[in-house]
Amino acid sequence: MDLMVLERLGLSKIEVKTYVCLLELGSVPSGKIVRETGHRKSTVYETLRRLQNRGLVSHVIRNGMKHFEAVEPDKIMDIIAERKNTLNETEIQAKQLVIELKKGFDTLKPHAEAHVLEGVEGFKAMRRDVLRHADSEQLLIGAISRENEVMPAFFKDWNRQRQKMKIKLKILHKESARKKLMAKKNYMGGYFETRFLPEQLESPAVINIYGDRVANVLWKKDYPICFLLINKEIADSYRRYFEYLWGASKK
Repeated sequence: MDLMVLERLGLSKIEVKTYVCLLELGSVPSGKIVRETGHRKSTVYETLRRLQNRGLVSHVIRNGMKHFEAVEPDKIMDIIAERKNTLNETEIQAKQLVIELKKGFDTLKPHAEAHVLEGVEGFKAMRRDVLRHADSEQLLIGAISRENEVMPAFFKDWNRQRQKMKIKLKILHKESARKKLMAKKNYMGGYFETRFLPEQLESPAVINIYGDRVANVLWKKDYPICFLLINKEIADSYRRYFEYLWGASKK
């Protein structure tokens, strides 16, 4: 039996041991449980109290003595159902709280924001931000197409979500990335176009433009650093720059 399941439900090792012991012994006084488990009397009493609070143990009085017994194992499924209900209620409350917090903090936001997101987790945070703020498209200038190699599972899921949300991805790849998978339509799927910049325009930075955001990404081997700027006017000026380069680039 995988008794670790009970621990994942929040029971301690002592609680699991005591509950299983009661399933084997039936209805017994606490002294019997002390002998069988090898724990101190005070520890057993406290453990029984916690198990009773969880609804896994009950007691009856026989000849003036309290006898403890395990509740049917089906109760475990009831605990899981209760957990699910609590989590569902918490999720609803949390969503409402997030909406209220956003309203409160939006009034405090400056006209422009700058953030630095470092490493693979920072890059993932930027990509998730794309799904929240890209509106209908994301534009990239100077892409080297590394993320599907550095974080393949994450990128596959992100690209699937992008297509589901119908976010168009237009990429101006570096010429050196022509043979990369991310430059291939059959790999990237729907809502995707790409062209290739002239070789003389190669640079170390990859510019991401989406919504009111511009993210410059520098890759140091497999370590990305993202410089994220939030400003609608700047984002729009980069869009104009992108369209100029798009018209001058090769398919």
